[in-house]
Amino acid sequence: MKCSPKISMALFATLAMAIPIEANSIAITYSLSGVGTVVGATATTLTLDAQANGSILSGRASLDAAWNPVTYSDESVLDFTTGLLHGNFNLTLQDGDTLTGTVDEDDSAIDASPTQTGPFTQTLTFTGGTGEFAGLTGSASGNGFLGTTDFTVSGTGQLNTSAVPEPASWAILLAGLAILILRGRTRTNQLTRERYFPYGDEPLRITEGG
Repeated sequence: MKCSPKISMALFATLAMAIPIEANSIAITYSLSGVGTVVGATATTLTLDAQANGSILSGRASLDAAWNPVTYSDESVLDFTTGLLHGNFNLTLQDGDTLTGTVDEDDSAIDASPTQTGPFTQTLTFTGGTGEFAGLTGSASGNGFLGTTDFTVSGTGQLNTSAVPEPASWAILLAGLAILILRGRTRTNQLTRERYFPYGDEPLRITEGG
């Protein structure tokens, strides 16, 4: 059966549309531990820089291996009058991709403690990223504890990324494209021979010394 170029392209387009799409919503758990440093202060606020290391797990072995370990940093401002903290964070994954967004915490229990230690709640709101996380949205919520010199926090959330074909589906798509290209070349060669040698009487090729 011979297929015209238009029919071949139509078949390829149909194949591409039939490729299953990987879910673009990824449930995650995260865990971080690090230290915070005071870099500025007013009568009612503290400006803090935090540095931490940890993990973001998706439950998918291939993703978890590419992502972890992760490094975290943020700059935020704590308001003494409300006990609330707000700032911007950056998460760098092992493969070099990054996630960015805002961090919000309720540190009122810490402010009320005479030792300035205690539990806190945290919300990470994802607003972008690089690499596979370009255009990322989502959020995660966790519970943490601030000690005298360091902090720990862990929680769960969801990443919403652009939908992409699954790796196995890409292989099928590329294989189909390769077949169509080879068929097109074969058809072109056949038409060329029929045009110049309509009766199949191609001249013999004689090599030197033959």
